[in-house]
Amino acid sequence: MASLDSVTVLSEAAFGCEHLAAILQDQSTAGLFKSGYRKQYEALAPYTKPETAAVPTSGLRTVATLKPKYHCLSCSEGCLNSERQAHTKKTGHAFFMESRNRFVFCETCGDFVYDHGLERLCGPAGKCEHRDRWTEDSASEAYVKTNAYKNPCSRRGARGVWNMGQTCYQAVILQALLHDPTLNAYFLSGGHDMHNCQRNLCMACATTEVFMEFNSGERTDAVSAATLLYHGWDTSREMAGYRQQDAHEYFQFLVNALHAATPGHSESYDTKCECFFHRTFYGELRSSVMCHKCGKTTHTYDPMVDLSLDVQLQNKKRKLGRSSASGSANLISCLESFTAVEDLQHHTEAAYHCEKCGNTPQRASKRLQINKLPSILCMQLKRYEHNSSSSEKMDGHINFPVTLNMLPYTVKKDKERVDTSKYLYDLSTVVVHQGSMDSGHYYSYTRLGGDKWVLMDDNKVTVASIADVLKQDAYLLFYSIRAIHPDK
Repeated sequence: MASLDSVTVLSEAAFGCEHLAAILQDQSTAGLFKSGYRKQYEALAPYTKPETAAVPTSGLRTVATLKPKYHCLSCSEGCLNSERQAHTKKTGHAFFMESRNRFVFCETCGDFVYDHGLERLCGPAGKCEHRDRWTEDSASEAYVKTNAYKNPCSRRGARGVWNMGQTCYQAVILQALLHDPTLNAYFLSGGHDMHNCQRNLCMACATTEVFMEFNSGERTDAVSAATLLYHGWDTSREMAGYRQQDAHEYFQFLVNALHAATPGHSESYDTKCECFFHRTFYGELRSSVMCHKCGKTTHTYDPMVDLSLDVQLQNKKRKLGRSSASGSANLISCLESFTAVEDLQHHTEAAYHCEKCGNTPQRASKRLQINKLPSILCMQLKRYEHNSSSSEKMDGHINFPVTLNMLPYTVKKDKERVDTSKYLYDLSTVVVHQGSMDSGHYYSYTRLGGDKWVLMDDNKVTVASIADVLKQDAYLLFYSIRAIHPDK
């Protein structure tokens, strides 16, 4: 077995949960709680005792209880699973002992909890009759400490994604999502109920399958996303067929499809959507236009699933005199240019007409700012330029940071009281396109956790350094928020 990095003793988890810790650390409640625990433990057998039940055809008969009971550790009252919540609401008693295995259940957490100290209370001498082999000095416990290993979600190491014929655009987007802890928690905990989903060709069901296969410990080779690919073909005619697609467009398509497949989601922007994918991927832009004559400012708000940034050093804006942003070829300069104030041309048909000034064309300025940030922020560095006669791709390196503070580019309501921790993002994936406008190949660099990075090239996985990552000519940058706050 692989050795555990940080295991020292089995009792390293001091308490089962924070609610249990509050009771056991308080001298006024700890003794009474431990007494109730010992009493219930001794009263219950390891398995359900036979009970007498009324049977319609034969009167009274002894049968085995099919459902476990939960005995309150405060008042000893027995409850079924469906009655436990009502008992807690009525009495305030939150801890129960399950009748079959004598496990502790915390109603506040809604889950079973394990406390190493309580385990040693059972029995008259502080020992459990079927567990005293796990005493502090036992050889068995020492063996467990030495040979235990961590296996989060059963996945060990990194896995690639099979290329099924010019599907590298799908592989790089999946790698950006498959390593995100928030998305893993959602898909692996039944966030989308694929077993009861009635949606035909559901993209969320197909994505759940990819996450489950990716995290399976039974295989170590690359993951197939064939079902997700074919569902995408059936959902969008533009995505159908074995031809290379744009990774940025596929990201937008996949996020919108997942949002649409979520029960209870809102299609109307006028109604605030609280679905998981909307809160994770969607932000909001605020466009402000100010009339130079009367000073009136109008605001409009639009949803955003990513930011598309001009990487050509703002040359066009400088030539037109419409940007005050300065700096070298880096992501910060692109963001500064994106949120810079621009003067609108007033001698054209598209001139700004101010309502306060009688709907007459006036000089005005416009500014884009981010009103709401998503948890996963995708930024496209626009390397493709299209005009009436030709299209071309701009190559070249654009510097980007490992940690990004998005506060300067947002609408700040109170500059003095702003919590900067809400705006810190860490680089998670860098997508690179190698080739020309019409052909090429996508690969990505993905953070596995901490400072460990790997190069994902379809099914091939190679260890990489942060220096390798930062020198890439990025096309898409994925940043994940460092800390999720309840009000975000």
